[in-house]
Amino acid sequence: MNDLNDKLFWVMIMIAIWGSQQSLAAGITRSSGVGFRMSYWNQFDQPTQVQTSITGEQTVRVNGLGGDLFFFTRLYDSWFFELSIGGVSNVEVLTQNYVSEKARIDAVIPLLLGVRYDFMSSLWSASVNPYVSAGTGAYMWTSNQIQNSSGVQETVNIESEFKTGLFLGAGINLALNSRIVLNFDVKRHYSETRFNDNSNGFAFTIGACFMWGKQREFFQIKDIKWIVQDIYPAYYQFYNTYPIALVTIENRVGQDIEVNITCDVSQFSERPRETGFVRIPGGQTQDIPVTVYWNRDLQNVQDRETAIVDLQIHARTGQEMRRHMSSELVIHSRNAWNGDTDKLGFFLTPEDQTIRQLSRQVNVEDSTAAVRFERAKALFELLQAQQIQYHPDPNIPFYQDDRVQYAAETLSLGQGDCDDLTVLYASLLESVGIHTAFVDVQDPQKELAHLYLLFDTGLAPEQGALISSNEKRYIVRQNDHGRSTLWIPVETTLIGQSFESAWTQGAMQYLQEAVLRQGLAERWVRIIEN
Repeated sequence: MNDLNDKLFWVMIMIAIWGSQQSLAAGITRSSGVGFRMSYWNQFDQPTQVQTSITGEQTVRVNGLGGDLFFFTRLYDSWFFELSIGGVSNVEVLTQNYVSEKARIDAVIPLLLGVRYDFMSSLWSASVNPYVSAGTGAYMWTSNQIQNSSGVQETVNIESEFKTGLFLGAGINLALNSRIVLNFDVKRHYSETRFNDNSNGFAFTIGACFMWGKQREFFQIKDIKWIVQDIYPAYYQFYNTYPIALVTIENRVGQDIEVNITCDVSQFSERPRETGFVRIPGGQTQDIPVTVYWNRDLQNVQDRETAIVDLQIHARTGQEMRRHMSSELVIHSRNAWNGDTDKLGFFLTPEDQTIRQLSRQVNVEDSTAAVRFERAKALFELLQAQQIQYHPDPNIPFYQDDRVQYAAETLSLGQGDCDDLTVLYASLLESVGIHTAFVDVQDPQKELAHLYLLFDTGLAPEQGALISSNEKRYIVRQNDHGRSTLWIPVETTLIGQSFESAWTQGAMQYLQEAVLRQGLAERWVRIIEN
């Protein structure tokens, strides 16, 4: 029996250690708990039995049964402090003619203080935690004898002794839910006077406990990097594919976990958007990009306002855990522009019904060799006929947004600044299939930036004579397919003058700023294709 106890104990220890090698602690356990365990501890290596002799004497021996109350609380991470007090007894009763003649009760009452370390193996669900424990304590050994002598009952206290000792243990916690746990435990006790007595060292227990307090998290939100906290409605299609944040998740256990993040912006989300479950290997940290399904209500915002973005983090690995975080976003007005010329193309509306109706008024024969050039010229003249006027930008402080009108708004108002007129003309050109580009000029010698337009004539370089004998009036550019075509620069602020004047001014600006002063090479002149 002793050999079997030894083998069982070391098997439990090896299972716990092996589980630790598979992974780190996951911690189903809450921060504190209290419980009761029933135990079997055969400290005198005697069997539980009932013996009857032919003379009518009967001996009943119940050996090693007991129990203990225990309390635990988290010290740090997966380390717990545990306090227990209990008792185990050996009872032997001798009866004759159904009357007790003699009874002996031997008991051990241990008061133990120790530490416990919880493991979580990837072989089991997160509701199962193996652990190891160790500690010290006081052991009170008592032996009492009760006997009948001449019909008088008397009690004889044979022994009462107070000892100190150590213990090593291993066990398994099985969570029924987040607060109720079943416990299976085996301990090897080493008391002061019985260190070499292998017949009494093992205690096997089974019980349950009730827990309270905070659960140990098997994942942690290390950081949220907000990529976009200022939302410009004109860019909503861009935002639908671009993450607004990177959420950094740390896997705090040795096994893989899966994390899904749901993002929702009050009033402005078409529906909550999920990242889908992302697998994070044990012990590693990963950035998860979060995006939003923006709806068209975003384009109805007239004045700057705030909106709440809600992040729901759902992680799972044998158990599930959820976290919720919120933050504020600034929703700018529908016409707001942050000055990023790369995003100005989002204001183009070639599919707008008003723009398409206006562009259909231009009638140029497709058989004309320079058909795109002639259509672009006719559209510019059409805007002149609409009496559209250039109105310069107001002085806007650096902390305020610029304002860009959509093409239909500029038509309705009859005026606009360089940004508005460039967007209007580009929208008209794009609506008839003419490719456009913005020329963004941030001249270091000037206080204000400037913007004008290029459009693609579709003509090959050798066809330049069809539109001008002066090669400096057009630009040769190569498209993505490697084909070179002629592009025309147009100064849209000269909308009140002729197309020829706007073309000439645009060509002179490009020659001076982009070529002669090397603005393109020094990158203060940029061409942004739409």
